[in-house]
Amino acid sequence: MRTNSIVVTKQERRFVSPLLLAVLTAAVFSCGLAATSASAQIKTLREGDKVDAVVAVVGRYPIYKSSIDGKIQIFLMQRNATHISDDTLKQLRKQLLDAEIDEKVMLAKADQDSINVTEAEVDDRMEQQIRLYVRQLGSEANVEKQFGRSVAELKSSPELRQRARESLMIEQERYRSIPASTSISRHDVEEFYHLYKDSLPSISAEVDLSTIMKFVKPQPNQKDRSKKFALSLLDSLQNGVDFATLARRYSQHSTAKNGGDLGDFYPRGTFLPEFEEAAFKLKPNEVSKVIETDQGFHIIKLIERRGEEIHVAQILIKPNANSADEEVARNELLALKARAEKGEDFGKLATESSDDPETKATGGMLGRLRVEDLAPEQREVVDSLKAGEISRPLHIALSKTLTGYQIVRLNARIPPHPVSLTQDYREIEATAMQWKQNRDLQKFIADARATVYIQSGDIESFY
Repeated sequence: MRTNSIVVTKQERRFVSPLLLAVLTAAVFSCGLAATSASAQIKTLREGDKVDAVVAVVGRYPIYKSSIDGKIQIFLMQRNATHISDDTLKQLRKQLLDAEIDEKVMLAKADQDSINVTEAEVDDRMEQQIRLYVRQLGSEANVEKQFGRSVAELKSSPELRQRARESLMIEQERYRSIPASTSISRHDVEEFYHLYKDSLPSISAEVDLSTIMKFVKPQPNQKDRSKKFALSLLDSLQNGVDFATLARRYSQHSTAKNGGDLGDFYPRGTFLPEFEEAAFKLKPNEVSKVIETDQGFHIIKLIERRGEEIHVAQILIKPNANSADEEVARNELLALKARAEKGEDFGKLATESSDDPETKATGGMLGRLRVEDLAPEQREVVDSLKAGEISRPLHIALSKTLTGYQIVRLNARIPPHPVSLTQDYREIEATAMQWKQNRDLQKFIADARATVYIQSGDIESFY
């Protein structure tokens, strides 16, 4: 049976925890949903109406009415809501505008600090966002229906990729300006708990898990075949075959549908070093040799250069693992499972043998996970285990290009219960740390607002 990973990635850990989310949003949306259709509240366009409008400007960044409307729709979609009262809608618009002003302030600060984001990072963020939508809507087909575009079109959309780029810039500026806390005093934890305990939700059923992961890695002969194929494409290009045609047919990058065109100008520091070194040496319409990076084998075409910014297209060929490589990873885990069942320490085996750097560093510990957050097939496997038992190897898809297997050990089951300092101290501690960091962030933004040009009026005047 193939499953998605039970592992919580570093990126997913950046999201606000359920406890903190309840605290921060309870006051905002306490008025609830009423009987007025949200879609009916967005005016039907008539001749002479503005299709869009700038509702605020922060530094060099405009904020559009369509952005506020889009976030309202996403807010409703995530909550499976179709109706919202007029008062709630007005309050929501104002809060979303304030939040977007804060985002643009962070972007302006990122510009000042010369923060750049690579294409590979944007690709990873798009993959994460699509996976999030799939979890929320149930399937890729539902995602495509909701957005009116295929998943491939969503991933390659210049607008969505720019939003992902800006999101990453904001994250990097945040972690540069407000480093993540590694500890918090018990006094601060208790202060947070007593301040918000009446707003904290009860803890639902949880499981304490450990894991060992093995990635499926292509053997050297597959890498050689991929390079040989990339060289054959380069030979075809040198003999006059159209670059965009080959990119659409063979490239394994999300821009293949657009003939490999990355769609914008990018400065130095955006791309992987090997890619960037080759790309900046090209002349307009010139094609590079085959360039190897961690992503695979690239053929780059320079479309246009503007000072220290370039507009390029690429063909990407990735070494692909096959079923034999999957069997290698699976058999390695079966051997480790047998060793643990004979008495070897699971945590020590994880530290010595796991391919996942995050859980490897903690002896394979995943910690406590809510049962309701597990995918149905994951829950089925975990439900079949008794405390101390280890699962069979489970197939995982960490990204479009990285798959593997994992075994999980059930350390304990935790039944539903009210939040308590004694039983749930570590979860409260993590939430309190985020709360403290959010407080620091708000102070940073308030100070930054005084240094950035902001023009904003009454959002309701645009409706």
